[in-house]
Formats: sequence, C-alpha cells, structure tokens
Amino acid sequence: MKGTLGLAAALLLAALAGACGPSTPQTPTTPTAEPSAMPGATPSATPSGEPGPAGTTAPTGGPKTGPAAGGAPSQPIVASKLLEDVKKVGIDLAKAPDIGKLPMDKKKKVMPILQKALGYDACTGCHVEGDMKAETHNKKVAREMWNHFVVGLRDEKGGPLFCDSCHNGKNKVLNRGDKEAVKKFMETEYEGKLSRSDKKEHACSTCHGESMEVAIIDKLWKIPK
Repeated sequence: MKGTLGLAAALLLAALAGACGPSTPQTPTTPTAEPSAMPGATPSATPSGEPGPAGTTAPTGGPKTGPAAGGAPSQPIVASKLLEDVKKVGIDLAKAPDIGKLPMDKKKKVMPILQKALGYDACTGCHVEGDMKAETHNKKVAREMWNHFVVGLRDEKGGPLFCDSCHNGKNKVLNRGDKEAVKKFMETEYEGKLSRSDKKEHACSTCHGESMEVAIIDKLWKIPK
C-alpha cells in the first residue's frame, strides 16, 4: 500500500515545492493581524510585476537555489537548527498553536526565523513590500504549512519540527526529475521519518486526506495558484 500511496504523496510534495515552508486543521487559518514591519530583514527594492492573489503583487524575496533547481538530490529531513531561536522568542514548538493564534509580539519575532528557514533574502518572499497585511499566495501557503506541519507533525522520536526540518534554508526541496526516485524519497523521508503530534498513525493520508487528494494546496487548503 505504501508504494501506491507514496506515488500520490510524491505528486503532492511536487506541488508544495513551489511554495513557501508545516498541520492539523484542513481549513486555512487567517491571522487576525499582520506585523506592520518585519524585524531583522530588509525588503527587496521592487516587487515583480506578476500579479498575486487578491490584487497583490507577487513576493520577490529571492529564494536561494534549492536542490530541485539544479538537479541535486531532494532535501532530506534534518534536525532543526532553529529550535532554540524559536524558543527564545517565547514559542514552545512542542505545543505550537496555529500561527493565527500567536500573539502579535511573538509573531513579529518569529517571522525573521521563518524567512531564514525558507531561504528568502527578504520579507518580500511572502509579503508585499509596503503592505505586510496584504495576502499573497506564498503567505497563505506558509501559514498552512505551519498549521499542518509545525503544529501537527513531529520527528520520528516525537520531537518538534520547524520549517528548516524540511527546507533547511532552501525554498525548493524536491528534485522531481525522476518520479520513482521522488516516490522512494517520500516513503523514506516524509512517511518514515515523521510522526503525528496527536500520536495517531502517520500515513500518506495525514497530508493528503482520506481521499488521497494530490493537489492539497488548491484542493484541500483552498489556495488557488
């Protein structure tokens, strides 16, 4: 069964690879407010002209080249190097809340850490320059990844994950050139090396749902391309 489900999961992660960096709820959670400025990072000078959702311009934070871009192997699960940084801003990832429920002071402090984990050079990797409250595709995806993966998943020993556990400073994490290789990679890394925070059995359906929906970003998370 893993072989069949793993192939579906491979297609899922291919979709995720083009978006920003983790869990339980299937419905997107929208923060009540957004920071007016991101500490610790300087937005790029000019966003691209490509239109984003809700009439915004597309983020242009300049992701660093990831494994998928240059034919290098897919990025394996690694121990997060940022857990202590997150802890210092007052967030306990062992009991991480949905990102929309984070107090604003903690949200402002964790954003530069998210930026580092995802390999963006500036806040505009997810945000619109000059309007941090504006919704963008990357911002919505990053929010859902936090809620589904940082909140809902753990490592194989039950320890907390952070965005760099999968991204490790790279925006793109999958080499999709060989479908069989992606299938094996996902079975080994995303199924074999992760567990659920609710202690239930972890399987492909944890991310894909019982219907095994491949396009989770637009079909399950309701975030259009």
